[in-house]
Formats: sequence, structure tokens, C-alpha cells
Amino acid sequence: MMKKRTGIAMGIAAALCMGMTASALAAETEGMSEAVTAAETQAVEVLETITLTIEDKDPVEIKNTAELPIRSASVEVQEDETLINVVMIADDGQQYEFLDVPYETMSEPELVMDGAFAFINYTSLSSGKERRVGQTGELTYKEPAELFAVDDVYIRSEPDDEAEILGVIKRGDAIEVLGETATHYVVKTDDATGYTVRRCISEDEQAAIAAVQAEEAAREQIRQAQAAAAAAQAAASQQSGGGVTEVKRQKFDDCDGSGHGYYEITYSDGSVAYEEY
Repeated sequence: MMKKRTGIAMGIAAALCMGMTASALAAETEGMSEAVTAAETQAVEVLETITLTIEDKDPVEIKNTAELPIRSASVEVQEDETLINVVMIADDGQQYEFLDVPYETMSEPELVMDGAFAFINYTSLSSGKERRVGQTGELTYKEPAELFAVDDVYIRSEPDDEAEILGVIKRGDAIEVLGETATHYVVKTDDATGYTVRRCISEDEQAAIAAVQAEEAAREQIRQAQAAAAAAQAAASQQSGGGVTEVKRQKFDDCDGSGHGYYEITYSDGSVAYEEY
């Protein structure tokens, strides 16, 4: 039986994110009380700022808002030199790996914890928007959880928005969730098992129901607007003898590019119509 997702002990979650074996995890869990006793007697120094040293570049300083006991950080510059891979190592041996970090366009980067995963949050110098890079690794639940889709979303073969599409989850669907990464859930349906982005999934069943109702209301508004626009275009065409043309077409995608959405079309007579796709 699936259970609603609940909080997971951070020590175990961190171990799973590192890809530890079952036996290693068991040993880690058994020795947890001894580790706690040792921690009580020896305070761990927390670096307030983690400095990334990049050859021939200015160093990048990341504020340790999460107060993780990081003792060192290594950097690998990718071939195009605009992105880096970062590995941070904590005093307890835990590794936090971050791929595709855009170090040259990051403003005020911070290391934060969100659930079981660490993130580098920053403001993009190119767009001015808040962005984040999540640590690598996958957490597998002891028991499947039941979550709910608040938008149409793809199931992909990898936790990557460019990976192969295996299926589509519909808005309002209840989903069996087997685990998670920093950015995706591991989901299982009758047709596929793969990864889907977290932003389209909620623990709140009522939120999914409300999303379905909102979609139905929006589609009804689109149908009414289309009928009104068609009537206005017909009237304008009769008055002017034709000549009404499309001047603008704006596309609005659903979550994660699942292939659904609508166009907002503006005509030369000022009327607006909507077309689903």
C-alpha cells in the first residue's frame, strides 16, 4: 500500500544521496549513536564561506547558509569553460556534487538545504532571475509514496529535461513515487518508470483537484473567447469587405513542455482569439 510522503531522517537521506551500499548504510546507521557521542565532545568548525578556486579566473565565494561542515571543495572546469563541476567534502566524509554550475554568471551564491538535498542558490547576472543547482544523487524510499500531478508533465528516462520521453502524467493523476533527486521524482505508472520534474507534483491532493478545475474553467473561457472572436471577425469582415489579418501569435506552454498549451492570437481589428494545441 502506498503512503503519503513523510519526512526522512537527514543522516540516512544524506547517505543514500552518496550512493552508499545497503551494508554500508546499515553500518552507518548502527554507528550513529557513537557518532553523536563523538560530536558532543568535539565541535565541528563550519566554514561561513566556501571558496572555489578556478585556474586563471577570480575565485568564487559561496555563502554557507546551510551551515554544513564543509572542509574542502574541488573544481573541474568543463570544456567550454563556462560551466564547472563542484565537489564539496564535509568533515564526516559526506560529498556534495554539483554539475553544470555557471560560475561566471552567478551573483551572491549560497549553499542551502532543501529537504534531503543541498543546493547552490544564486541570482543570474544574465537574466536577473533566481536560479539554483541541486546536488547529484538519488534517494530511494523504503515504501512508495502517493503524490499528485498539478499539471501535465513528461516521464523521462533520466532526470534531465532533454532525456527521452517515456510517457505523460495528466493533471490530477495520483502517482506512485519510488524516490527523488534534487530536481525530479522517480515515478512509476502502468506504462513507464522514470523521472518527472518536482515542480509539477504535489503532496496535496486538493491542489491537484483545484488544478483540474482551473484547467476546465480556463478551457471554457477559451471556448467562449473563440466564439466571441469568431463573431467579431465575421462582423468586421462584413463591414470592411474582408482584410482582417493575424498580427500576433503568442504561445503559452503547460508545465515541462508536455505538448499541451494554447496560442493567444491578436488580429488587425483588435480582436483576440485562443487556439489550443
